[in-house]
Amino acid sequence: MIELPVTLTATCVLGVAYAGLSVAVGRRRGQANVSLGNGPDLSIAIGEEYKAPPLLVAIRRHAQFAEYVPISVVLLLVLELNHANRVMLASLAAMLVVSRTCMAMGLGRTTPNPLRSAGNLLQWGMILIASAVGLVLATGLNQ
Repeated sequence: MIELPVTLTATCVLGVAYAGLSVAVGRRRGQANVSLGNGPDLSIAIGEEYKAPPLLVAIRRHAQFAEYVPISVVLLLVLELNHANRVMLASLAAMLVVSRTCMAMGLGRTTPNPLRSAGNLLQWGMILIASAVGLVLATGLNQ
């Protein structure tokens, strides 16, 4: 029996939407050549992150953690409540921890920065995979 089927479905659909919105922001940053900040007032161009004030880098590291960790943990929670495979859950949790570590270490350095890129890809992948697994559980397609 599926536990919390409404929460499971809603969280997974929102997880897909969140990942899509995140990718869209990343693409816009690339198009605008803005790595940190949001425009001409205090923005750091791609490739010049090392010029960012340390406070801005610290704020963005914290903000990215606060942006991604809550939905990721909720996804893990609803999957675990619904008896998802433990190895898969552990793999998703590891992806979350590694992605956040890569982002924290990579943010504020020169670009292209493989740590920051890897952190983004791992995070988006974790959210999308967890969402897909949850939707399979919620719809009973795994039966």
